[in-house]
Amino acid sequence: MKKNILIVGLCCLGSCLYAQTQTPAQLLASKIANKMADSLSLNDGQKQGIFDLNISLYTQKQTVWSHYSNRDSLRVNLQKIEDTRDSLYHTILNDSQYQLYIQKKINIINNK
Repeated sequence: MKKNILIVGLCCLGSCLYAQTQTPAQLLASKIANKMADSLSLNDGQKQGIFDLNISLYTQKQTVWSHYSNRDSLRVNLQKIEDTRDSLYHTILNDSQYQLYIQKKINIINNK
């Protein structure tokens, strides 16, 4: 019994340590990929593609943050990156998944 408790404790500790070693980009990309995998029934390859894409978008945004200090320039350049998201997702998702993604996005925007 004590061994089982010790094993469970070590597993919990290991998962906590793993979560702490992920970068903010990885945490965000993982959260997005997991949520999309659940709601759009993504396969493993698609989920990895969404993860990789979001890492790339995060990196691009970090570059913009480091290069622009003017709020308007920052906003415009960050929005340019965001404007590419849907078309990039479309390269990973099949047509029915992409349509469902767009519907869900519209519902979120319209608070439905």
